[in-house]
Amino acid sequence: MALRTFVKVSGINNLSDARYCAGMEVNQLGFEIEESASNYTDIQKYKEITEWLSGVEYVGEISSADSVIKVVIEGYQLNAIQVEHIEHINEALETGLAVSFLAHDIDSVKAAWEASGEKLAYVLLDASEIDQDRLKSLSKDIPVVLASGFTAETVTELAKSDLKGISIQGGNEIRPGYKDFDEMADILETLEIDDLADE
Repeated sequence: MALRTFVKVSGINNLSDARYCAGMEVNQLGFEIEESASNYTDIQKYKEITEWLSGVEYVGEISSADSVIKVVIEGYQLNAIQVEHIEHINEALETGLAVSFLAHDIDSVKAAWEASGEKLAYVLLDASEIDQDRLKSLSKDIPVVLASGFTAETVTELAKSDLKGISIQGGNEIRPGYKDFDEMADILETLEIDDLADE
């Protein structure tokens, strides 16, 4: 079992989401690791979740302009860092981890890519309005992961495009061990490759 495109799931804060996503073979799980974050996952909880998982990369998500990257990531066993401010890009790259950038418009995608010296793993685009022609042109030269503007009905076409992949948002448990996976499951199951059908 595998997925047709690269998939990152952001804002993981519970084992139910993490195990489901790892089982569906998503590429990366993102955790908000700043104490000021609304969805903060502390080191203890992070370890409790990740010790159950294998075959997936972990991304520390940093959104505050005031954060010192090396201080925030200390103690977390991460594969990558996601930043949201251009001035953090080089600081994140200096850690030696893979770095991605969260952009909220297409102009920021290009600016971040250039600021990194084209060293970003990808630029994640989460925008309310997207010029599809510009996005199509940009994604030929820059690895773009789309975080909005798609549904389970439209995601298959995205998987066939030049986009690197998609990002979807994790959610809170209803209560420990109980989770509504409907929207996430619809998208991941649409992207799932049926091994038997593809033989």
